[in-house]
Amino acid sequence: MYDALMRKTAEEAAQTRVSLMEAALFVFAEQGLSSARLADVAQRAGLTRGALYYHFADKSTLHAAVMAHTWSTVTEPVWGILASDAPHDERLGAFLTTWLRRLRHDARFRALLTLTLDGSHDAAGLPEARAAKASGLADWQRELEAFFAGHAAASAAVASAALPAGAVGPPREPVSPVSAAASLLAWLCGTALLAATDPALLPPDDAVGVAPLVRGLLS
Repeated sequence: MYDALMRKTAEEAAQTRVSLMEAALFVFAEQGLSSARLADVAQRAGLTRGALYYHFADKSTLHAAVMAHTWSTVTEPVWGILASDAPHDERLGAFLTTWLRRLRHDARFRALLTLTLDGSHDAAGLPEARAAKASGLADWQRELEAFFAGHAAASAAVASAALPAGAVGPPREPVSPVSAAASLLAWLCGTALLAATDPALLPPDDAVGVAPLVRGLLS
């Protein structure tokens, strides 16, 4: 009886914590981290401020928990597309269309990206949030560089195999993985900011719409 009660209490506490983090995600995204009030988070979650402070000491602690809670579940399925076994052009096309569709139709995804790119961390007195943002974007850059490096290696292998034995193909200057990754990262951040303003401003989210970008990045 006692054990069952303790389990129920622990489950309720965990659910309360999740409810607060979900509410904070949207409040932080809508109001900006510097302007957001913890009282608004508690109200949105349907809880008291006392309940919030029981789980989170301050805005910084809550922000860190929100990012840790939502980052993997919300973004990793999208980034996982780039790690599939499909050809690189198919992977990139699927990644871009999924990114745009999630920004357009998935409120949690859009809120998380808005919060990730929020520029009010310094004004909020949260330098650790700025550091987390920089670290996250650097991780994206590295993932993209690895993807484009894999494409470059695969393309070189195909081109070499197509040449007669002993022949040397003409010199080619493909887009470097670093440059391609930087360009795509800028596009990802730009579309996230567009979606934060109005999802209707986003470019078409079908294969035809992203085809020019795919061709340019993989040329």
